[in-house]
Amino acid sequence: MDFIPLTLNDVIFAAIWAFALVFIIRTVSRMFLRLVTRTTVLSLRPDQLEPEQLDAFLNKCYMLFPIDSFRWEGITFRRGNTLRIITSNNTAIEGRFIGINSDDMVCLMTNHSVVAQEIHTIEDVQNLT
Repeated sequence: MDFIPLTLNDVIFAAIWAFALVFIIRTVSRMFLRLVTRTTVLSLRPDQLEPEQLDAFLNKCYMLFPIDSFRWEGITFRRGNTLRIITSNNTAIEGRFIGINSDDMVCLMTNHSVVAQEIHTIEDVQNLT
């Protein structure tokens, strides 16, 4: 069996080329991901939106959180109810119930933001309306 004579210079040269190729591929893939996945940042609070903008925003939220009701300790809460949620770290979140998604996350819209909270971290839910 014949062996190909490789020198240390050949190995170093191959490693440098491999590093350069991986760097180029990663850079191109990051650029492609930035073009494909553009995130829209809402710079206004929900209470600052025009009624048309708020309706469009809520429709997107309804698509992301399509389940419109849930039961907590025998009480059914429906979309549109104003709720107070107490989390496991004693944080109180008060807002309008938007819905639940398939990942068991509850969405509430407060005056200042839209909050998605995992159901398993919720300690208590109260209806404020």
